[in-house]
Amino acid sequence: MDERFPYGYDVQVYLDKAFEQLKETMFWATKEMLDDRYVYTIEQENGVYNFVSYYKQDDGGTQRSVLDYCKDWKDFVEHWVFMNDWYAEKHNPVKEYMRVEASNKMSCGWALEIYQIRKHELGNFSVYVQAGNRSAGASKTYYIPRDYLKLPWEEFLDKYIDLVATGSCYVTRNDIEETEGLKEFLGFEVG
Repeated sequence: MDERFPYGYDVQVYLDKAFEQLKETMFWATKEMLDDRYVYTIEQENGVYNFVSYYKQDDGGTQRSVLDYCKDWKDFVEHWVFMNDWYAEKHNPVKEYMRVEASNKMSCGWALEIYQIRKHELGNFSVYVQAGNRSAGASKTYYIPRDYLKLPWEEFLDKYIDLVATGSCYVTRNDIEETEGLKEFLGFEVG
């Protein structure tokens, strides 16, 4: 069997694994929340098996794409999660948030514009970071795994810092610790 497809050539096995990975951070997601415009298969092309997507276009047509950049099933899982996490995310709007002030708002010519820890309607917390310079900008959302919130505060902070990769770029552990009310906001006991 092809090492790239250790579970065989039934794409559903890989789709199930991708959905499991998505649910690690978006535990509230259901399959109904995902992008249904894409259908995935595993097909042989020029004697080589590849993941293939079929995109349902607005005009009724279908666009076929061989996902030859997915070098193995793990790449496919990452691709699938990337293609679907935004759809799941929009079904779980933010109900409240807290801003975290950074002690260092500049790094490599980029300015931190927004750093929020957000609580969502269907549960879960996320961190939204937005930064830019005079001609470009970017944002990223990091979902905090539920397991992190069951840890003691100090262990939570260790994992959180690794997840969001704060460190020298913008928000530090100290900034998080000094944000008044954040510990309670995240559900940790104050003491």
